[in-house]
Parts: sequence; C-alpha cells; structure tokens
Amino acid sequence: MASAKLLIGGAGAAALTVRVTRSLYSRWSALPPGERERIEPVAERAKQSALDLRGALDLELAALEARAAGESLAAALVESAAGDPELEEDEVVFLREDLARELARLAGADIKASRSTPEPGTAPG
Repeated sequence: MASAKLLIGGAGAAALTVRVTRSLYSRWSALPPGERERIEPVAERAKQSALDLRGALDLELAALEARAAGESLAAALVESAAGDPELEEDEVVFLREDLARELARLAGADIKASRSTPEPGTAPG
C-alpha cells in the first residue's frame, strides 16, 4: 500500500498539473479567434486531461496523460506565437522560456510525488 506521504504528494502534483493546465488554457483563450480555432483540439484535450486527473483511479497514468497534453498545448502556443508577424523574435523566445519554466514545475512536482522513501540526509515526514 502506498504511504500517506506519497498519496498526499501525488494529490499535490495533480493539483499543480491542473493549475498549470489552467494557465496554459487561459493563454490559449486569449489568442485571436483564427489561432484559437486552429489549436482548439489541443487545448480541449489538455483541459479534459486535467479534469480527468482530478478523479482518476490511476493517478500516475492520468498525470502522465495530462502532462503530455499540457506539453502539446505549450508547443502549440509557441508555434502560434512564432507564426504571428506582430510578435518580435525576443517575445517568442520569452514565451518559450516562460512555458518551459511552467512545464519544469510540473516535472519537479512529479519527481517529489513519486518518491516513497526520503532522500538520504532528509528528515522523515
């Protein structure tokens, strides 16, 4: 049986995944109508994966699916920005780096949630 610490950590990682997906989805909803329509299937898949994560029986699998859907949405947002003639290259680079930081937060949360034993030198808890 999984430890309570692992279950709580998994729930925390799931909550972070939902928050990051919500942030990505709001970025998508702010796009011009044509771009929004073009990548709508990707955005809706990310949203649905995050919603499915909340009640998933297999939290690990649902988290993997939600993270992959979020990464796809982030890539679509960067692609959309790169194709926008009104945006300068440095703005696209900033967006790419900002989204990479968001996705790195997810990866960090998943690593912490997956540990069932403390790292050497850390207090149990």
